Amino acid sequence: MKAVFAIALLAIAMLCASAMAQENTADYWYKTGINLTGNGSYEKAVEAYENAITLSPKNATLWDAKASSQSMAAVFSKNRSEYNESLKAEDKAIELDPKNSTLWVNKAFLDANLADLREHNESGYQDALKDLDRAIEINPQDKRAWLFKGAVLDSRLNKYDEALAAYDKAIEIGGTNASDKVLLSNAWEGKGYALSKLGKYNESFEALDKAIELSPQNAGSIWYTKAEALNNSGRYDDALKAYDRSIELKGPMDLAYEGKGEALFKLGKYNDAVKAYDEAIELFQLEASGSAWYKKGIALKALDKTSESDAAFAKAKELGYQE
Repeated sequence: MKAVFAIALLAIAMLCASAMAQENTADYWYKTGINLTGNGSYEKAVEAYENAITLSPKNATLWDAKASSQSMAAVFSKNRSEYNESLKAEDKAIELDPKNSTLWVNKAFLDANLADLREHNESGYQDALKDLDRAIEINPQDKRAWLFKGAVLDSRLNKYDEALAAYDKAIEIGGTNASDKVLLSNAWEGKGYALSKLGKYNESFEALDKAIELSPQNAGSIWYTKAEALNNSGRYDDALKAYDRSIELKGPMDLAYEGKGEALFKLGKYNDAVKAYDEAIELFQLEASGSAWYKKGIALKALDKTSESDAAFAKAKELGYQE
């Protein structure tokens, strides 16, 4: 009996030792970081990746993972110094694996997002483009690089013709698996956005319909982009249907309600426009709702509700909105 008991204790001890050994590996901490990132626990994920890096300091994947989680933590905390640390981590990953195009694309994301935080700092966007050109030089078939190059060129720098060329390159490279289809859908959506900005609305609608076809699971945001194009082209009734479709599919609902308000205002439906703006204001983060308050003020003014209109304009000004 004593022998059996001793064997059982030995087995338990061995299991505990095995578990402790597993917890002291880079792979364990890397997987822990992935799980924490998936749960939105970015600060904790950074700590896990740092533990992994301590055990395997020359592993570029670990430095890249740390950079990603640290940048997400910085976005939510609005801590710019932490964002700078994420760039240092990405630079370390590139130093360890300089011929990896994916790392250069990831650095481009960081550079562009930091430029966003710096109120659209153009030099940051130019840095992102340099990163992307480096990625493309390493791997001309890197669809992510071409896609993100298009995104930087159109939504950040308003260079729509150049953006179209980048999106077309991503589409030309193509792909057939599920992740390829999502990426290609994004390229078609970006192309549709750029075409609408160039006033080529019919081509824009065709591109956006292709994006929806490729990735129906992500269609909420694409319907919003299409609604904006329809609104800008003067097709307000069609725009309303597209905004409603975006809202139904849980697209960017705050923006969709604001756009819906604009379309309703153009159709002379001022009371309905006010209701749409109220929905947008409720959904927006407070500091981001200035434009919705201002547009609500315009709709109230059209209804001769002067005091309410003045209050809405004052709220927009309080939130930092400028015409």
